[in-house]
Amino acid sequence: MATPEVREVSSDGPRQSPPGTALGEPAAPQPKRFSRDSIAAGAKAVAGIIGLFVVWQLLVTIIAPPEYLFVGPVAAFAELIDRPEYFATNTFVTLQEALAGFALGTALGVLCGAALHYSQTVRSFLYPALIAIDTIPKVALAPLFIVWFGFGFESKAFVAMAIAFFPLVINTYDGLSSVPHELQELARINKASPWKKMTKIDFIYAIPSIFSGAKISISLAVGGAVVGEFIAGSKGLGYVILLANSQVDLPSMFAAFMVLAAIALALFFIVDFAGRKLVPWKNHTK
Repeated sequence: MATPEVREVSSDGPRQSPPGTALGEPAAPQPKRFSRDSIAAGAKAVAGIIGLFVVWQLLVTIIAPPEYLFVGPVAAFAELIDRPEYFATNTFVTLQEALAGFALGTALGVLCGAALHYSQTVRSFLYPALIAIDTIPKVALAPLFIVWFGFGFESKAFVAMAIAFFPLVINTYDGLSSVPHELQELARINKASPWKKMTKIDFIYAIPSIFSGAKISISLAVGGAVVGEFIAGSKGLGYVILLANSQVDLPSMFAAFMVLAAIALALFFIVDFAGRKLVPWKNHTK
């Protein structure tokens, strides 16, 4: 007798079980595509970066520009190898400033985004002001933070925060505003308190948008820390770039550029990985 097909009901609608699976019989385990896909994506990314370096070095070798105008990745890597402690120390300074700014920007951005969503009064007064502030170049705000917080770590962290802040505000507000009407009605029918509705529905639905904003903000925070170091820095990768520029030391400058790109890329993938782990249902909907 033919084996009956079983239909499972999920949130996406009826789903037919694989042919040959008997009722009550567990389905065969599916291969872990996520791991294979991640490895393949990582390999492609590494291959792309290596290819970029190869093309860059070939152009420098063929054109042979003066070293005070342009250098290749080989010269930049040689500079990193010759002075590892120098670059490691300044990298750590910039990384600290960027992470502090990102943490502050994330916390304030999520709070402001929630305030914009839940309060019509706050939205009417604060939203236009936030847009106006965001149009101001952050380089222009850096001297103000230096006046307020001095030439130390705090001023650079606040510049990074100012740059990383706005994407979190917008993404949090958009995520909270895009909760389906059906879920809102479900909360109303079940007489859920405002706190439970916010924590059990609104923010759960908005988490993917918040992580999308965080992936943008983490890279911007690195740039913000460097902007602060440009204005008033005595250490950090921004200071390394300024010093190399004053000495027409392009290998050191390009080495700092490469380290900054590596930091931003690594932090981006860390935030992306955290989002995949904390928001697994987003991956299953693709």
